[in-house]
Amino acid sequence: MKEPGPFDRMLESSASQDRSARLILIGMGILGLILLILVLPPFSVLSGGGGSTPGTTSTASRKLPKVPEGYEALSALMKLDKPKASGPYSLTVSLIEQVTEGRNLGLYTSKGGKWERLAAATLVNNGNAAKGEVAEMPANVAVLRRTSSAVQITGWLASGGQIDPRALGVLGSINPVDYTPNAEGGLVGSLTALPASEKANVLPTVRASTAKEIEAVNAILASPQMRDTHINALLQVALQQGNAGIDIDYQKVSPAQKPDFTAFVTVLADRLHQSNRSLTLTLPAPVKAGVAWDTGAYDWEALGKAADAVKIVPEPDPSLYYQRMSEVFNNFLKSKIDLKKVLLVIGSQSREKGSDGLRVLSLRDGLTLASAIEVRTSSAITPNSSIVLVGKNIFEDDGATGLRWDDVAFSVAFSYPGRGGQRTVWLENALSVAFRLDLAKRFGLGGVAIESVGLDPDGPDIWEPIRTFTETGSVSLAAANGVLLRPVWQSQAGAIEAGQKGNVVWKAPAQPGSYDVSLIISDGVIRAAQKIILEVRQAGASPSASATPTARPAGSPTSPTATPTVRPP
Repeated sequence: MKEPGPFDRMLESSASQDRSARLILIGMGILGLILLILVLPPFSVLSGGGGSTPGTTSTASRKLPKVPEGYEALSALMKLDKPKASGPYSLTVSLIEQVTEGRNLGLYTSKGGKWERLAAATLVNNGNAAKGEVAEMPANVAVLRRTSSAVQITGWLASGGQIDPRALGVLGSINPVDYTPNAEGGLVGSLTALPASEKANVLPTVRASTAKEIEAVNAILASPQMRDTHINALLQVALQQGNAGIDIDYQKVSPAQKPDFTAFVTVLADRLHQSNRSLTLTLPAPVKAGVAWDTGAYDWEALGKAADAVKIVPEPDPSLYYQRMSEVFNNFLKSKIDLKKVLLVIGSQSREKGSDGLRVLSLRDGLTLASAIEVRTSSAITPNSSIVLVGKNIFEDDGATGLRWDDVAFSVAFSYPGRGGQRTVWLENALSVAFRLDLAKRFGLGGVAIESVGLDPDGPDIWEPIRTFTETGSVSLAAANGVLLRPVWQSQAGAIEAGQKGNVVWKAPAQPGSYDVSLIISDGVIRAAQKIILEVRQAGASPSASATPTARPAGSPTSPTATPTVRPP
């Protein structure tokens, strides 16, 4: 009998073979489904408590609504059911394909054909999914990536400085402040090395800020030969590999050199453009003098035509900022320059104003002033005695205002009697920066320039409103919650009887020893505390009190519920 060949076996059609084949196919299908569920879940939710949220289901929408210009969709649109558990919720959404670049990702929801950003998203599962946290469960969610910015965001980085990681992905251009002009028309300095992951355009800044540097600029402008030498030096820097152009910050040029400065910028811009490089300028805001405008050495109309962007340094006094800048944009710049070329300079520095003028200070310094403690009881601190303590610079009975929201400066502020009379401190943070961003939006400016994008442990975190502004061209406005601005007193031991005006009566414990009493204040975004150490001694012993005047965070920064407020005029 002939031995069956391999093809004969394949063509056999016995019932047992059909059943085996079907069982194998069914088994493979079930195994594939299990692997798909285990490896790539289309959507998952964790409640704020960290456990799975029961009752939450999701289905992929067949049709993804059109995404906004400058964005791309990286996932399907997942329709969601309302979960039983309360938020916040950690959402993980599977991506259409593996993604290796994690910048500019966000969770978005579609409402009536319009997209709304929910939260930032980060890659997980080896780039096969993205994860973010939302306070409320949306009806649907998708992962979008911003591919271009709605506005221009530039930022200065001090020479040799380390860029704030929160700025990465937000900045379109970085300006390392690496060069200064010298008296011969050349440049002094060398370029700062930036992170390899930073993909922003690099335009090194040449800045003249000292008297010697300003004198050198005026001498350069006055000599056509030195102007040419200076232009050639600037071109050499701009044409270095990795540089997209040059940024000029000569804010104190002599008004007598106005024609020379215009000629210098015009020639420099032409030569840069011939080499496909850009020129940006930083100029002080013009000042209204009667019915005329004093522009100093700067012809805004001519410079606006030559440069690719002009950064305007605004009014420094917070109490005058919005009034004066509105006048500048409405009554002067609108007729002189395309406002899309104008970038508003914003920063993170707080300010104090007194009879001796304005001074810049960090947020930490401002919080330290606000939380200073003073002992107002002159008698000995003995067991069970009552000690009066006050917030030295917020105690209202001394003429201070306490922390409050300033509806003119649109920031948290406090006034107190100090050197030279009444002094006022305005605290710059994410809330106040949002109003400055809104000013740029309302006047149709091209974007903003950040005074410093370097790491600053004493400064506020201003990046969330800037990121939102970058992605959408707008920003949410809110005043600080008034409840959070009320001072809070805490004691290590003893009893506290807090007043309503920044004061407290502390009843000392029955046992002698050293005890802490802390004053906790807030700028509406984070809390800070300052403490005083009080020595409780038996009657007859000499009292002593020592303070440690260093503001320190009293726990993790919080994002309190904010009260909406009207926008500036």
